Amino acid sequence: MMLDAIRREIDEIDDAILDLLVRRFAATGKVKATKFMDGSLSTSPFRPAREAAMMRRLITKGGRAIQPEVLVRLWRVILSASTQSQAPVTLHVSEELGGDLACRLAISQHFCDMGVEIHDSCAKALDCLRDRRGDLAVFATQSDWADGFLAAEAGGPSLIGSLPVTGGDGMPLLLVCGHAEPQETGEDETVIVSPERPRDLAPILWQARSGSCWLTGIPGYLDSSGWPLGDILQNMPGAKLAGRYPRALKAPS
Repeated sequence: MMLDAIRREIDEIDDAILDLLVRRFAATGKVKATKFMDGSLSTSPFRPAREAAMMRRLITKGGRAIQPEVLVRLWRVILSASTQSQAPVTLHVSEELGGDLACRLAISQHFCDMGVEIHDSCAKALDCLRDRRGDLAVFATQSDWADGFLAAEAGGPSLIGSLPVTGGDGMPLLLVCGHAEPQETGEDETVIVSPERPRDLAPILWQARSGSCWLTGIPGYLDSSGWPLGDILQNMPGAKLAGRYPRALKAPS
């Protein structure tokens, strides 16, 4: 029967996918071994720029045949497992965030089965990253996490991502903080945190209150020592670079 032939074809495809997954996880093992040899295993296992470049390539290759949201969810399971195989990672969140269903869903879809520690404040979640460089903290964009970030000493964690990873140019639902080395991807976003709301910046992607501070998202991968970010920080007393990360993925036009 035609249906039986189609099912056999699907079984053959599933077997081929499994074989490729075995190869992929074997390659991940080689990455871990290499990092162990060069000493980089002690740093963050996350590479947001590489992951964004990978997903953009796959979304473009998939075209209209696979919705970007579906493709990203499939690959996030693979990437999360690969990350955990290199080093155990814990996500630190506040009680407020843990009680928000939409935020919990976004976190579980992106980070899959990574362990989660819930703290009674954003400040405590952020403080956990001081000595645990491989871990991440996830904050609701408009929570009060920026107060602790602005007061922290230099050399601490920074924003390395936002959720959801597919969507438009508006304010992200969640911000991801960690020690991953930032790298330019060509489609990035820079976030600054400041005691007062900046009003003379252009262009601006979004602005939001975070505790007593203001967050401002600016398009591009901006260097704090160069123009225009250097001038912005110099002319805004107390302002600080919060981080840079790849912008949300978009479907091919």
